Amino acid sequence: MNNNRYFQFHKLKFLRKLKIDAIPVFPKNTRNPFWKTVILVAFIFLYQPVQSRIIVVRPGNDLNTIVNNTVEGDTVLIKPGTYGKIFLQEKKFTEQKPLVIKALGPEATIISGDSISGGRSLEVSHCSFVVIDGLTFTNSLWGIYVKNSNHIILINNEIHHTGQEGCHIGRSSKYVDVTGNKIYHTGLFNPKWGEGIYVGSGSYYRQNTFPDNCEYIWIEGNHIYETGKAEGINIKGESFHVTIRSNNIHNIRPGTSEQYNQAAITIEGCENSLNNNYRVTEPRDIWVEGNTIKNVSGGHLDWNNGIMFFGTGVYILNNTISNCTNRGIFGSNWKNPGLENHVFGNIISGCGISIEIQPEVKTSLTDPGNNPHSPQKWYKGSR
Repeated sequence: MNNNRYFQFHKLKFLRKLKIDAIPVFPKNTRNPFWKTVILVAFIFLYQPVQSRIIVVRPGNDLNTIVNNTVEGDTVLIKPGTYGKIFLQEKKFTEQKPLVIKALGPEATIISGDSISGGRSLEVSHCSFVVIDGLTFTNSLWGIYVKNSNHIILINNEIHHTGQEGCHIGRSSKYVDVTGNKIYHTGLFNPKWGEGIYVGSGSYYRQNTFPDNCEYIWIEGNHIYETGKAEGINIKGESFHVTIRSNNIHNIRPGTSEQYNQAAITIEGCENSLNNNYRVTEPRDIWVEGNTIKNVSGGHLDWNNGIMFFGTGVYILNNTISNCTNRGIFGSNWKNPGLENHVFGNIISGCGISIEIQPEVKTSLTDPGNNPHSPQKWYKGSR
């Protein structure tokens, strides 16, 4: 093999090892071996994958631009201070190389929106494998809004003083964990829509088309209180495989004359599914277990309930419920698809009625066994 063929053979072999398919074409005046080597090294350098980084952000930096220019495996550490809103969109990461956005230091790292009457402090749209850890979100209509995204972890954050919901998971998002967050003083602009955590959609309009089937949502260890005139946690009818575990929810005043919020935790009926014949016979598989609920009063009419469900395939297990003006647990027949539910092991005290389940709601009072679901485990900072 002559020198030129030897060079081309080993160059091709090396490029294939780097998963580079294109081979540089050398012009006549650069066929000298020295220039060939220079051009080849430059070519390989340009095609090398970008390495992940640790990026430290300080007050005054453009945080939104920084997070939207991240690559796989980046960790963005944000120093204490106040920053503008974040709109993270079309960022696709992997389990092995996620994006981690995390507070740096014990003092508050605040992400502030423009006003409680509009916008989001954080929107995560069409993203995957993103962690938001230890930040404070405030001064916006929605504190955090997750749309059309998957494998998202929201952990150890604080959300307060929002115009509507604290944290909204919607637009058919999948595998979203909301764990260890503190959510309070929501609904300051529209109290009737001030839910602490809201999953799915109650109505459909414009870009929000049916169905909003959020699935595999894990809600654990959150502290939720003072959520306007809405629920602490509200799960809508096209949501499946949701776990609500070990949350501390108190001082809830649900319901207005025009908005039927009816409990600290409400698992909605499936009116839209029934109207559209959508997965009607499939249990929603929603587990409400080990939560502490107290002081549900001051809401509208008889809607001061601890937990309310509508016969969609729900497990209400081992919750501690106290001081609800109306019912500790209420099973309603409204838009009931006739699926089996389980109510077992709950401790209820100081409520007007401990448990009321309308006879049309198919309910077993036996132990259904263990929850088959679990939180995501790919982020080392999670449980």
